[in-house]
Formats: sequence, C-alpha cells, structure tokens
Amino acid sequence: MADVKKNDAEVLKKYHKLAYNYALYKVGSLEVAEDIASQTLYSYLLKRDRILHENHEGWIVNASKNYCNQYFELIKKEDELHKSLKRNVADELHHKINDSLDFLSQEKFKLSDAVDDAKDTLSDDEFKTYIFYLQCDRSIKKMQRITEGSYTALKQKISRINRKIKAETFQRMGVIATKKIITPQINNIITKFLLRFKENLENNTLDKMFYYFSKKNIGSYRPRFYVKEVLDYEVELDDSIYSIHVVFTNKQCEDESFYFSFTVENNSLKVLQPPTPHQEHLQLSIEEGNRILNMLKQYPEDSTGVHNLPDEELQLIKKLLGEKDEWGFLYCSNFVLDIF
Repeated sequence: MADVKKNDAEVLKKYHKLAYNYALYKVGSLEVAEDIASQTLYSYLLKRDRILHENHEGWIVNASKNYCNQYFELIKKEDELHKSLKRNVADELHHKINDSLDFLSQEKFKLSDAVDDAKDTLSDDEFKTYIFYLQCDRSIKKMQRITEGSYTALKQKISRINRKIKAETFQRMGVIATKKIITPQINNIITKFLLRFKENLENNTLDKMFYYFSKKNIGSYRPRFYVKEVLDYEVELDDSIYSIHVVFTNKQCEDESFYFSFTVENNSLKVLQPPTPHQEHLQLSIEEGNRILNMLKQYPEDSTGVHNLPDEELQLIKKLLGEKDEWGFLYCSNFVLDIF
C-alpha cells in the first residue's frame, strides 16, 4: 500500500487520465467522460485500501466501464421517456383536435396528420416548438406574444420544421424525383459537399475529401471538368440512396451537368458513385423550351413526382428529345429543365 500512496498526486492524476481516456473512447463525449472519470476516481479513493496492488489499474478500467454502462442505461431510459411523452402529448392533441368544434372535418385530418409527422420525424426541441405552434392555432404572432421572443427567429424555426415535415410526407407518398423530398438538413449536407468539391476540384486536392469518399476508392478518379458556379440540382431517392444531377457553368460560361449517388451516415454525405459528367446534352431553342415548360405546368406532377401528359404531348417531347429514355438536361437560355 505504501507504494500506491507514494507520489499520491501523480498516481491519482495517472488514474484519472486512464478513466477519462477509457470513458471518452466508450461514450464519445468530453463532458460525459470527465464526469465518469471524476466518479471513478472518487469511488477509487473510498475503496483503494481494499484493492490489491497489482489490480489498481484494472479496477480503474472496470469502474469506468461500469459508470459508462450506467450512463448508457440512463440515456436509454431518457429516450424511452421522451418517446412516451411524445406519444402522450400527441394523443392529447389528437383528442383536442377531434373534440374541437373550431375545425372542419378536413382540417381535423390535416392537423392530425401534422401531429403524427411531427412526432415521428422531429427532434425533441422541434417537436415541442411545433406542438406550441399548433396550440397557438398556427399563429407565429401568438407564439411571439406569449414567449416575448423574436418573431423573425420563430418564423424561421417554424419554416424549417414545416419544410422537414413536408419532405418526410412526400417521401411517404412515394415522390421519387423532386426537391420536395429533401429536408433542410439534407439540403445543407448537399450544399456543403458541392462547395468543398468545387474548391478541391480547382486545387486538385480531392484526396482531402477522404471522409466523403470513404465508401469509394478514388485513387484512379480523374475528373476533367471545371465548376465555375453550381446552378441547380435535382434529386431522386430510392431505398436510402440518393441520385443527384447537378447543373453548373464551366470556364467558358457554358452550361454542363454531372451526376453522382450518395447515402447519408451520421449526418454526413457518403459518396457511392463519384461525380461524373453526363454523356449527352440536348440543346433546345427558347421557343421549344418554353413549349415543354408550359406542357409540364399544364399537367402538374402527381403524388409520385410524375407528369402524366397526354400521348400526343408526350410524343412531341420524345420527338424534341430524339426519343431518349435516359436522363438528359435541356438548356433553354437562362433556365434548365431536367427530363427523365
């Protein structure tokens, strides 16, 4: 025991670091790891007289492991509690909506669907905010009066939540190729990737994007295009895999396009197929382009994202496109139209 207490401060510092490093490895949080290390060291000080000399470091690791397990159990219980609270609040709102005389039947269905979407797709903070929004009769001004917060901040927050709910709803409806299926979070992920890709493409440093390309070996990947400015993109979602078609201007200020596919893990984009230029581009006159756009406006897309055009109109488009069935991008002066 005398050997353990020799240079006591150094020994305790060493054991604290051991407990901290183990906890950080297990829980991945600096703050939580510090709490666990402090708990471990406090428990060690109470019990070290009963620990055999050769077992001190092993005891520290085991104690830290036990506190990590307790932390995970607590997180699990809190998660179950949050889910239970969400269900309870959602059930109460369902009853409130259904029993209310202030809403028409159609409005009741819409509100109930909104509650379900909010319960299933939003974070705790977003869910609480959205519930408050519904309780305030979907009036941001009423929310602002009660909270005395910023009207602009509340409006932006509700707008983000509504976009997220709409995106989830369109996915459930089976919409396959439209920005309607992109949540604000996914849009931010795509935007960040495109900005970094543009920068590293210019500097020939794509190897720095190894995290994005961790699912695809790009050792032999040599893209031969230059992105001056990204103009627009269109997305298709199929079983958690996104296919994206990006329209951009090159050095000569001409419109080009490339496509790639990716999935999302831990809120980060993981490339499955690297950006590849489209092999075929079809140039239309402004008159032809406007004609096609007017057709699509006349026959808007259905719940699956498809424009159901009459046969004669469809034949016209096929003629303009040269009877192509695969993806192609049509450039009409200042606007771009994607056909698939």
